[in-house]
Amino acid sequence: MTYFDTSVLVGVLLQTHPKHKECFGFFEQTRERITSAHALAEAFSTLTASYKIPNYIAAELILGLPVRLAVEPLLTDDYEMAIAESQQRGVMGGGIYDALHAAFARRHFARRIVTRNPGNFQHVAPDLEIVIP
Repeated sequence: MTYFDTSVLVGVLLQTHPKHKECFGFFEQTRERITSAHALAEAFSTLTASYKIPNYIAAELILGLPVRLAVEPLLTDDYEMAIAESQQRGVMGGGIYDALHAAFARRHFARRIVTRNPGNFQHVAPDLEIVIP
């Protein structure tokens, strides 16, 4: 199983993204794809705020993703695991959100996290392969 982080989902969806070709190509080559419903919300935020995509277009793009990869909700267990691991690893601030992605990925037996922000995951997911498309 391969977990797709928000940063790559945005690259997959947005044809004008500077790394669209790489993100989309890697996405298409990967068989067992999963992400969290939280990552969809983050992608919506990124598309509408950072890339100024109208919200109706961003919504249409994101709502089409569940046909192309598994999307599951976060559980209380994911939050508890992320917080406990963050405490042990000294994670601070927004790093908790990357720890949450990592906890979700582990629960779904993902072996790797695909991201455009590898530095965000090296500290919170040293046990997982970090892939940069």
